[in-house]
Amino acid sequence: MEQDELGGLPPEGRARHAVLGVLQRARSVRTDWVDAASALEGASDEPGWPAALARVFDELGDDAVLRSWEWGWMPREVTSALRKSLTPEAARAGAVMMRGQLRRYSESQLSDRWNVHREELAAAVQFAGVAEAAAGEGRWDRIVLWAAVLEALEFIGALPKIPRVEPLPGTPLIAHALGVAESSREYQKIRALLAKAESTDSDAEAEAFTAKAQELIARHSINEALLAESGEAKREPEALRVVVERPYEQPKSELIAQIADANHCRSVYWPDGGFTTLIGDRADLRSVELLYHSLLVQATSAMSRVGSASAKRGGKSQTRSFRQSFLASFAMRIGERLRESADDTAREVAEETGTDLVPVMRERDQRVDARTEELFPRLKFGRSTRITNYEGHVAGLAAADAARLSAQEPIARR
Repeated sequence: MEQDELGGLPPEGRARHAVLGVLQRARSVRTDWVDAASALEGASDEPGWPAALARVFDELGDDAVLRSWEWGWMPREVTSALRKSLTPEAARAGAVMMRGQLRRYSESQLSDRWNVHREELAAAVQFAGVAEAAAGEGRWDRIVLWAAVLEALEFIGALPKIPRVEPLPGTPLIAHALGVAESSREYQKIRALLAKAESTDSDAEAEAFTAKAQELIARHSINEALLAESGEAKREPEALRVVVERPYEQPKSELIAQIADANHCRSVYWPDGGFTTLIGDRADLRSVELLYHSLLVQATSAMSRVGSASAKRGGKSQTRSFRQSFLASFAMRIGERLRESADDTAREVAEETGTDLVPVMRERDQRVDARTEELFPRLKFGRSTRITNYEGHVAGLAAADAARLSAQEPIARR
């Protein structure tokens, strides 16, 4: 469009043309976002120019964010990707745009998981939309904001397509009842036990609390499978994504995989996205997520304790290779323990009920495998973390043994 033609457009039309021009050039030329933002701010001295830019950024942000939802992303994964790839300012700008986009929906138009993600955005950033964030700001603060928004827009607009695991906002929903699972009596008990395991300094207590939690999880899973077998609660496998935070993402993803395998779920880790997709029954998915976060806290605490003791003896316990080997070995051994515990619980339930659980659980596993293949038809199996530090390897195995999941004594009610 020629300059004379641009002059005949209202401010918002010229602002849109200018912003789109910056984003288009950024695809082929390395862009200094602050310089680009400064040029946008100074492109007109009209009093309404900053407001016009803000409205354009909101419109483009809505479009980019909605496209990411349609392409399978949810706020938690986008936020993680922004934090790992861009500046803190750009990550906040992305959260502002996502919060602005989700503001248009009522609570009933969002699944429970979408509502949880929206609440997380509200806790992370103050403003819902760029115009709201820019209101009352001075020239330099606006330039900083424009630069962050440009950087976030360019990144979000280039996100690749991934499997969708949740109904889109505003579409007819099949209730996932995540909140119900969270507030059910069974999950209240599980969460309370895991919280005690995380907070205690005693390895023996942590072992007992975690063991009891895993027993409850296994029993709950079996009960759900039996209900489904009787036709009372038949439902298809679902998917849930868990963000894997830095550092040591590879062994952390292996910890999730081990927990998932022991609890009739499958896991697919995508390093570039920074998250693992879990596939399984709804209740099993939530259980795996709860166990992962709890065991990660326990592993980190144990790693710190071992590291401090090793450092006093002159060991090299603070190196990256030590920590990575520690977590990888912890994950491997914990997986063995979890599977042993789940098998023990299954035998106990089979004896109590006189039911052959093998075909029941096999059918559930087959449905989960079929759903995994449907979501990831070209799935490839990668290598596990290499153990490069023997001291870390031994310490990780010892820590996992200390957190073993076969309860020695019943836990008294408190």
